[in-house]
Amino acid sequence: MKVGIRDGMLPVSFEESFQKAKDIGFDGIELCMGVNYREHALWQDGGIDKVNSLSEAAGVEVSSLSPGGFTAYSFMHPTDSVRSEGIAKLQYLAETAPQLGAKVILVPFFGNGKIEDDHIDAERFIDGLKAAAETAEKYDVSLAIESTLSAEQHQRIIDNVGSSAVGVYYDMGNATGFGYDSPSEIRSLGKSITQMHIKDTGGNHAGEGDVNFPAVFEAAHAVGYDSWFVLETPGKDDPVASAAQNLNFVRNNF
Repeated sequence: MKVGIRDGMLPVSFEESFQKAKDIGFDGIELCMGVNYREHALWQDGGIDKVNSLSEAAGVEVSSLSPGGFTAYSFMHPTDSVRSEGIAKLQYLAETAPQLGAKVILVPFFGNGKIEDDHIDAERFIDGLKAAAETAEKYDVSLAIESTLSAEQHQRIIDNVGSSAVGVYYDMGNATGFGYDSPSEIRSLGKSITQMHIKDTGGNHAGEGDVNFPAVFEAAHAVGYDSWFVLETPGKDDPVASAAQNLNFVRNNF
């Protein structure tokens, strides 16, 4: 079991984030990019080499890629050119991830890009995900969906797409906040869970909110989960101290 943290959770520049993660004790970093994704290092000349140099110097892996701004380019976007840009963005990351030693791309669906009930079986949505998944399969990379849907709805999408490259990025904090039973959902999804965030409810440190972490970790063990736990946890007044506290919580309880 390895524990990582999203780079945006650390109170330092991108260039300093790998070493800071190392100093705290993390094994990896999830690289995050927003709507203006082309400004990220991964889209710059020499950017991939730069990220690899930072990673190797600190001895900290790239756990995953998180294009948070994808919500503005969702598969159901009514403008074809915007939708196509979103698909191309995921395809580029699928090609790029192996060069960073990463296997997982978080595909977020929140806000204006959330998955509505009628999207789950919609041809436009499924075809868009299939197009991105085809490239992900080629590069042996996973597209991990994170959304407001239930475990059952996520599984329907996976079944509709029919690709080994599509799974779920499970966030027990979000799920609990949405009213879902996280331990039961983890057991239901099983191997469909590609990766997990660590987060509690209400902006609390892990173990101080409403998430039943003993049951969550028991369920994760039961389904044989052995991928990354990536912290997506608020920094409170001292982000470094909070990161260390959350890291220690996972290591001491899983």
